[in-house]
Amino acid sequence: MYHRDAIKAYQEAEQDFLVEGADPHCLVQILYTELIQSLDRTHLAMEQKEFAAKSTYITKVLSILHVLATSLDFEKGGEVAVSLSRLYEWARRRVIEASRENKLPAIEEVRKAIADIADAWNTIGQKDPRAA
Repeated sequence: MYHRDAIKAYQEAEQDFLVEGADPHCLVQILYTELIQSLDRTHLAMEQKEFAAKSTYITKVLSILHVLATSLDFEKGGEVAVSLSRLYEWARRRVIEASRENKLPAIEEVRKAIADIADAWNTIGQKDPRAA
């Protein structure tokens, strides 16, 4: 039991270290990574009928989606921000539906959509601004 508590404390400290001092692009990358991991954990909990764990991960998924949605800058982001807002709202509704009805395909669908956006976001971050 103490070993698991120590591992959890280490993981939380590591996450705090990553977030502290990170630039906005990196913070969004961290959120996408956490979101995908939480969707994977939700899926596993649903498969194994671990309802308490499912509830914990669903809550985390919904919280991350909320943070992503409320951090959008519609003035600077224009149509991209609008599209992301719609995506996050769709994902939120699908996750709630999946949770309520234990629909694994809905979680898989949301995970794929978020992973595609995360891949695109990571690609943006790999571009060297000095190359322009």
